[in-house]
Amino acid sequence: MTEGPRPWKRVRTVRSEEDYEILRVRVDAFADPRDGSEHPRVIIDADEWANVVALTPDDHVVMVRQWRFGSQASGLEIPGGVVDKDETPERAALRELEEETGYRPASIEPIGWVWPNPAHFTNKQHTFLARGCERVHDGTPDGGEDLVVVLVPRSAVPDLLGSGQIRHALHIAALSLAGIAGSARSRDVGRG
Repeated sequence: MTEGPRPWKRVRTVRSEEDYEILRVRVDAFADPRDGSEHPRVIIDADEWANVVALTPDDHVVMVRQWRFGSQASGLEIPGGVVDKDETPERAALRELEEETGYRPASIEPIGWVWPNPAHFTNKQHTFLARGCERVHDGTPDGGEDLVVVLVPRSAVPDLLGSGQIRHALHIAALSLAGIAGSARSRDVGRG
């Protein structure tokens, strides 16, 4: 394997922009290791995120259909959210699963993490696989969350991906880490 580009050293913070509670925006200057020239880059410090691929004893994936303000669309997703300052990513995954869906697992294990957008974001998305999930109550979503719990047969996930019914990139990555994305190929490539 060939050696990659050398690291660009952060020289200074040019300016701090805004603190939006779950993320902070700033502009940092980085030195190009090839010639020492400085280049400003927007950096977004965000809290860590956690999501969970939750499986029921009868091999269904616990998902939610949720309204998203950025896309202005409802999407089929797995439970997840921000890791609070006083909790571990695993604890956050368990909390989000129960809050959003009312399900609790018999077991949970970490299956990996991804950089949500390494060009700008500094945080990680931690993914967990929960097995033996049983519904213990109706869920207690946060205010401002409008969602419906959907049980999807595990075998149907590749078709849902291929038909574009699952579009959240971090959740597609999570389903891939869990080994249930299959070899889905979008049937609507190029159709927005």
